[in-house]
Amino acid sequence: LMGFHHATKLARAQATDIALRWLSDGHGVSGRSLCRFRGANGELFQRAIDTTLEMALVNKLIEPDELAVDSMRLRAHAATREVRTVVRSEKRLDQLAKADVTAMAPDVRAAHDAKVTKHREALELCAKRDRASVVLTNEMAALMKFPNGAAMPGHRITVTATGVKTRLIVSVLVDDATNDFGKLGGAVVDARAALQRAGLPVDKRLGVVADAGYAAEQDYLFAKQAEAWADVLIASNSSTTDHAGEGAGVGRKQKYFGRERFTLRVDDSVLCPADRVMRGPFDDHSGRTKWLGDGCPQCALRPQCTKGEARAFTASLERERIRAAMQDRLATPEGKARYGRRMAIVEPVFADIEDVMGFRRASSRQRAAVIAEVLLKVLAHNLSRILQAARLTAIPCLLTVDGALVPLRKPAQ
Repeated sequence: LMGFHHATKLARAQATDIALRWLSDGHGVSGRSLCRFRGANGELFQRAIDTTLEMALVNKLIEPDELAVDSMRLRAHAATREVRTVVRSEKRLDQLAKADVTAMAPDVRAAHDAKVTKHREALELCAKRDRASVVLTNEMAALMKFPNGAAMPGHRITVTATGVKTRLIVSVLVDDATNDFGKLGGAVVDARAALQRAGLPVDKRLGVVADAGYAAEQDYLFAKQAEAWADVLIASNSSTTDHAGEGAGVGRKQKYFGRERFTLRVDDSVLCPADRVMRGPFDDHSGRTKWLGDGCPQCALRPQCTKGEARAFTASLERERIRAAMQDRLATPEGKARYGRRMAIVEPVFADIEDVMGFRRASSRQRAAVIAEVLLKVLAHNLSRILQAARLTAIPCLLTVDGALVPLRKPAQ
């Protein structure tokens, strides 16, 4: 809470800060001991977080029908030079393959072969981890683009928070994903388990809201499958998803018309940007459904639509039906009100962690230590919210003529 995120800085502050001297009973705990303690006690921090949820549930500070899911990027403890990407390695291997190795001096040939080996190993490692990028010195990190525009090694912190007023963190996931697609199911399931451990009745239905970052097919399917115990609303911004719904166009200028220019009608026919009915539907080899453009060679919009003979449009019919139904719910006054509370629930959580606590970079590299470090910050946030709620407890009072406030009931101890 005070912004001491590095063990060495906390160890030094114990000698000068009176509050820290009192908390440590006058003992100077070394930075190495603090670091070992934090890295080895992730389970302890998780149990303590569960205890804060139990306290909050008893004091009616948790709103199960006001859950919001979102994520933040945390700078990883790794150098940018240790990043390897598939695109970069493939490009360098193509360039190296064009070099004439027979004309190279022995030392130049050795340096050339070392570069080839480096990039081949990078591609193998990316394929093994099923990632577009890897960080050699930190297996939990990946190359991410941060809000300031810089691309650096980072972790993704997916948070489920509850309540517009309390904004308690219910569950947290830490991984190296570069986007939010497919994260909704794991986050909501973990949140439900945490609330039930805290004492929430098993039959209590949850209300969950997520932004368009979770508008992937697996997230929509989860929302449908979880209808019995969770009312999930996902915003849809068609400009952020390509025709396959994988979000390939996020953050990039699209060369051709995107998903938003095509209309999937209730009879499973599709209108192209030129308002022509496309041919289909056909079964696609990927298990999806495909439509093909009709009259594309003569269409005036062809340069903006495709460079092939016919524009192909693929989609999952089940996902599109779930998405359309969810859009109808979001358009209702109740849906708009629920989604309008999303930002007030989860965004202040990230502001508290990043700006108030000043926690923007992990100081650990090992998986267990990184997770423990994040859990410790979540614990601190929850404790601060419970203390804040206790201070804001309203006590009805009578204002007398002489300016005195007389409580009408005894304050809770």
